[in-house]
Amino acid sequence: MIIRRLMLSLVLILFASLTIGVILGLDDVARGSLASRIPSLAPVSASPEPVDPPKVAATPKGKPTPRPTPTTAASTPKPTLGPTQPRSTPTATSTPSPSPPRSSAPPAAEPTTQPTAQPTAKPTVKPTQAPTTVPPKKAPSNAYLKGPLRKGPGGTVYLTFDDGPGVSTSAILTILSRTSSTATFFHLGVNEPGFPHADARIRAQGSTVASHSYDHPDLTTLTAAQLAWQVTHGPRATCFRPPYGATNKAVRKAIAHAGMREVLWSVDTLDWTRPGVATLAKTGRLKSITDGSIVLMHDAGGDRRQTVAALPTVIADLQARGYRVRALPYC
Repeated sequence: MIIRRLMLSLVLILFASLTIGVILGLDDVARGSLASRIPSLAPVSASPEPVDPPKVAATPKGKPTPRPTPTTAASTPKPTLGPTQPRSTPTATSTPSPSPPRSSAPPAAEPTTQPTAQPTAKPTVKPTQAPTTVPPKKAPSNAYLKGPLRKGPGGTVYLTFDDGPGVSTSAILTILSRTSSTATFFHLGVNEPGFPHADARIRAQGSTVASHSYDHPDLTTLTAAQLAWQVTHGPRATCFRPPYGATNKAVRKAIAHAGMREVLWSVDTLDWTRPGVATLAKTGRLKSITDGSIVLMHDAGGDRRQTVAALPTVIADLQARGYRVRALPYC
């Protein structure tokens, strides 16, 4: 009887061990269904619990550690927008379902798209520097005559002054009188009220007054009505010099319609850049000056003390070369 019991218990133990081994080898679903069929083995399934944490410990308890895992999972899922597009298109950030991780992506993508829109807004460059016809290049050293000046065949050089009347106009007239010279003054209508006697003094000295528009705009940028107004609201004259030397067919037509003649220049001293008295004083030695040259200088529109200081030397050198310094005869 004892032997039979022993044998039976051995068979039961063997059977139990085989059953446990089989159950351990099964997955969670198979193990659960097997436990429902064999109630006697239900307690055995409790032992594998520590082996598979994902189901029991991960989601329900809401540990802080499983939260980052959706971010890695969110980068690999198969929705077509996935890894390549979120950077270039900020709209893609709203579509993915895991909203917490994706919401941090757009701020990085947005700043890169915005700055490109603004820089090319309005760089319209209409220079307000004077004059536009002749670029402000410094004359090379070999442009000037060196040594004692000799009288040439003679002729006339026409001095012109722009942008007045101004505080330097009177000093220039004094120098012209002292050197028995005359010049043409292209003045602005806007400056005339501040120097009400300037034009009369210019004419009394033997020089002439011409027009340089009302307030020195680039006439080529104006409407027909604005152009006509600028041309007719300078000083009364027979000659007109467009500001900056900026001219075109419409400007010439408006000048002619006002009964005036357009006058530009052939030699620009660039005195408006204030290059220094020594540089300006060499103007009378320029090789480019010949009989009939029109020399551009300024009596206002800025600090013209350098022009005033250099002018006596300029006139003296021109006269030493045999030139007379005169106002334009047709103005």
